[in-house]
Amino acid sequence: MNCRFAPLAVAFFSVLVVRPLRAAVENFKVTASHGVDTTSLESIVRDVTTQARAKTNDEKAVAIYEWLHRAIFHQAYPTENAPQSVGPLKLLNVYGWGLCGGQHTVLKALYETAGWECRYVGWSSPGHTTIEVKYDGKWHYLDVFLKCYFWAKDRSHIVSQEEIAADFSLVMDAVKDGRAAPSHLCCGDGAEGIITGVKSRKIAGDSKGWASVTWRDEGYSPKLRLPCGSSLRLEWKGEDKAWAGSGGAPKHSCGMKDFRNDPVLGPVFEHYGPRAWANGTFSYQPDFSQLADVADITLTDAKAAAGALTATGGKGVAIFRMPLPYAWVSADVKAVFAGEGALSISTDNGRTWKPCAAGDISKLVKQKYDVCIRAEFSKTLDSFAIKAVVEHNRGVLPYLKPGANSLTASTDAALPAGTSAAVKFAWQEANAPAKRPQFDGTGVTYGEEKSITRELTGTATTFAIQAGGNTPPKMRYVERSVRSKDTVK
Repeated sequence: MNCRFAPLAVAFFSVLVVRPLRAAVENFKVTASHGVDTTSLESIVRDVTTQARAKTNDEKAVAIYEWLHRAIFHQAYPTENAPQSVGPLKLLNVYGWGLCGGQHTVLKALYETAGWECRYVGWSSPGHTTIEVKYDGKWHYLDVFLKCYFWAKDRSHIVSQEEIAADFSLVMDAVKDGRAAPSHLCCGDGAEGIITGVKSRKIAGDSKGWASVTWRDEGYSPKLRLPCGSSLRLEWKGEDKAWAGSGGAPKHSCGMKDFRNDPVLGPVFEHYGPRAWANGTFSYQPDFSQLADVADITLTDAKAAAGALTATGGKGVAIFRMPLPYAWVSADVKAVFAGEGALSISTDNGRTWKPCAAGDISKLVKQKYDVCIRAEFSKTLDSFAIKAVVEHNRGVLPYLKPGANSLTASTDAALPAGTSAAVKFAWQEANAPAKRPQFDGTGVTYGEEKSITRELTGTATTFAIQAGGNTPPKMRYVERSVRSKDTVK
């Protein structure tokens, strides 16, 4: 995801390019003992099935289904303008919402990653897109959109739609018999609709995705790269009107139905109201007197001197690379020049550039990921700073539970020389009434905000948090930052 000059720009400037040393921290992630690493389909399947201690294929299928039920909610299909697309990992990390075909495309991707064959099965009455997964020589039906699956009457396996069509009591008596999913039809759908749907089913087979959701991600990585001099804070709340896509607010169309009666999901989600978008803040202000900060800037006919970037030829050029795995919503840029100066922006990996002025560049970056800013200056660039709001899915963030928690901050490789990286985690302990009919926040009280900050050592740092209260804490934010420790000489 490195930004490169557009061909015309390369021809225009001097061929002398100062190649940057590596200072950015690659794949900077935070995982928790009660969370899942969502940087790949493989890590999701591994963590989910391990935490569930799943041994049989049915247990593994259920564990993946239950995790996905927690991670995503009902809303229109997420869409992006071409050539961008939305695949399973982007849907999970950025949006966290979708309709039946999109949600089941994510479930299908996870099941295929687990090594199983899958197929789409469409219903015409009511209109609905489902999947079935094949393992142990049988097809099995798990519906993460309607929130249901059904055990056979002898509890030997999860049944297929063909089995339901042959015996409707598999559905109609499931709750009474204790064979239904724990959050059975929790968004208000009826068992009768499953019967009519199964009767109208048509096997659609395999497909490279459904509607706007591709079967795998294209041109997207959920791995966070933080340049030196930057920080990213992901919050559990959303700011007013601060979502990346067009259209209305991305809120769960079923309100709080999917968790207010759920003793597993309810205590985790009730602090925040109906499921919706969440925001974070990316801040980047490199210090030109720091070696590592300068190392992350691509310089042409320029060098760092006396706390500024100084042109060494007719025109100095500095490119600031800021690829993020979360959709940009808004941004503000500041740049101070001595002499003539101009800014331009690229949102396509440096292939094309557009002139931009300092200040609000929200219209240029909205729903983009790979943002680069180019500064051209005749004398010096004295300072550069950008602050952006991003959209992300809080449903996949690491969270705490009452009691002992273990968190791990890690990177792909040892930290570059002269840099330090830190993680800050903030929460409020919560207490709820001993008896309550619903998990909707009623009667829950909160303590003062607590936080813990830890610096990385090596490629991974694990630390413990002891959380009080009698219900999962209200999470506030997780922040990652990278700073320089060496001064330019």
